[in-house]
Amino acid sequence: MSKDVRAHPNLLPNVRVKQRPKARHWNQIVEHLNRQNTSGINSVIQLPNHLDNQVNYTVHRFLIKNIQGDYLVCARWDGVTEGTESISVCRPKLLRTSTLSHNGVTFVYTDDVTRTASKTGETDETQVIVPAYVIDDEIFGTKNVFGGTGVISVNGDPVVWHDMNMDARAWAKQAA
Repeated sequence: MSKDVRAHPNLLPNVRVKQRPKARHWNQIVEHLNRQNTSGINSVIQLPNHLDNQVNYTVHRFLIKNIQGDYLVCARWDGVTEGTESISVCRPKLLRTSTLSHNGVTFVYTDDVTRTASKTGETDETQVIVPAYVIDDEIFGTKNVFGGTGVISVNGDPVVWHDMNMDARAWAKQAA
């Protein structure tokens, strides 16, 4: 039993070849597709409408110079020359030491890269970030994150850069 899932002509108005469709137009298509879906699960994700404002997302290369609980102090890096300015780049939400619980697991941090994970009825587990953040490692960061990063540096300034986690860092059980 196949349904015709072609979008209604009004869902995506005529768009000039050199004009990028706005997020709200794509979201109209997504809503239409989700209405056609009878499983009850929306399998298509909507784009945030703030993309209509055509915010300029910037990506830069950085070298880690210092590791803090919720952010990294970095220097810009072009592959050859290291910048001299210290730039704070926030860690992904689940890699921050301000994350005290997630999915019924609570965390107590020993330092900026080690924690104990506890869940009622289970054995506590010591976890570290894998691969580890290491001084002079390269990361990629972006700024203009919609809604901000929610991280404040030790000197009270909002951290505007966000680590893109291109190395897929995650907490893992510490090897014995």
